[in-house]
Amino acid sequence: MRRWQSASYQRGWRFRADWFLPEVRTVVTSLATRSTVPAPTAKSLGAARARNGVSISETMTDFRALFAAADQSLDIDALQSLAEGWAEVAETAPPISCTDVYTGLATQAHFQRRIHEVSMSGSKHPGSHALAILTLPRPLDRRNHCWTVLARMGEAVQGQLQGTGATAMFHDSAIHVLFPVSESNVARLVECKTALEAVGEGHLSPARMSFHPLSAATAMSTASPITTAQDSSFEPN
Repeated sequence: MRRWQSASYQRGWRFRADWFLPEVRTVVTSLATRSTVPAPTAKSLGAARARNGVSISETMTDFRALFAAADQSLDIDALQSLAEGWAEVAETAPPISCTDVYTGLATQAHFQRRIHEVSMSGSKHPGSHALAILTLPRPLDRRNHCWTVLARMGEAVQGQLQGTGATAMFHDSAIHVLFPVSESNVARLVECKTALEAVGEGHLSPARMSFHPLSAATAMSTASPITTAQDSSFEPN
């Protein structure tokens, strides 16, 4: 269990105090005594993670860390059961964190709060932050992208924007990114667009990206993250 916990932390588990659950011990016991994780056991862990507001991406990465810690090959059937347990609960579980459980990105409420905070400090550092919107194609056969695509989408965004100081959110088939303006960050956003277009065998291609300056007045008065930006696009220096 300690090896699993350490491996999970190394792979990016966000909140260390939230890692241990009773279901964790059950999974470890099964793997140690039977060398397998039965479907109901894996499913219970997935459900527990969803109830605790852990994203599907983080849940699956954590489960992969278990098999790495045990020096065993990943059990694909167990991983699928884990995902099924997570998915069954995610539809009905109340949100308890600032992280969206499907993508691992910021929730809409948290993103709007960050917009407000940055706008409030904008008078001291005008032009220090901007909003990028990466608009993605909508799925042809359903209203929303399936949760597996959303998970991979979130992984791509987090991987590309790590260390930039950016806050990202998925809303209305678009990734909204609040970021500190710099040449390197704009380059990272371009790389993020490319990574998104490669997700799901091109299901998110072509993506369109636009940049917008923040408007403190509209950021404070609107509930829509899209309208927190002025209409005109801009080119960061």
